[in-house]
Amino acid sequence: MKALPRIPGYELLTCLGGGAITTVYSARACDTDFPCAVKVLRPDWDDQPVAVKLLQREARACLGVQHPHLVRVLESHVMTPPHFLVMEYLAGESLRRRMRRDYSMPQATALWIARQTAEALAALHRIGFIHGDVKPENIRLVDIGKAILLDLGFAHRPGENAPFLEKGYVLGTVNYLAPELCGQEPKDDERADIFSLGMTLFELLTGQLPFPAGTPLETMQRHRTEDPTLLTDHLPAAPATLTELVDSMLARDPNDRPTANKLVHELIGSEIASLGQRRAA
Repeated sequence: MKALPRIPGYELLTCLGGGAITTVYSARACDTDFPCAVKVLRPDWDDQPVAVKLLQREARACLGVQHPHLVRVLESHVMTPPHFLVMEYLAGESLRRRMRRDYSMPQATALWIARQTAEALAALHRIGFIHGDVKPENIRLVDIGKAILLDLGFAHRPGENAPFLEKGYVLGTVNYLAPELCGQEPKDDERADIFSLGMTLFELLTGQLPFPAGTPLETMQRHRTEDPTLLTDHLPAAPATLTELVDSMLARDPNDRPTANKLVHELIGSEIASLGQRRAA
């Protein structure tokens, strides 16, 4: 059995998951027994400047804002090895796992989750940060449906990723990547997060993504040049306000997408309408 990393002040317990450059463990604080989660750089990335820089950005973004729908970082150690973040431990399950079980969700539930996520994005955007990787895997459902936006590993300020993008790095998850990040001269701002949330909402409502499956290069090409499948192709009875909202989130031109603050208000309106329709039914 592979030995767990040694992190000063914390006992790591089990692996919870992770990404390309980090691993997340359940843990306890040695002095208080307080349960938490610890994100550490993988051993082969611990001395890589790009990986360290991304973890430092994540710490800066998380420590810069507190919001009930955004994961909390309790401690950061990102300037010298071992590089790690200590976060609140969240029970529940990922939105991806829920979707694998339920396939698609009722409109009211999907809008509820999307609205909470949009509130977290609005808080991030207010302090000048882009999340950079909104997708079902990074939304956790706790306390009977409360949504928490996780994993700010790609969080950055607008323009901050230019050196990485110019070298050909794809920062984010291709299936949820905004069109303006899929070209030869990628550019991003906060509205890239709105596109990613629109993809997530479409998938929540229909069980499918609005673009055909393909290789990463094919997917990026489609995002950049093709229009997404219409929501009404899957949900013919969807209200016009909902289809218009999803269309605006998935607009190819970022200027046609709503801001996170505006999106929250529009989602609240659709959420209330969907509850009324459910009662009538």
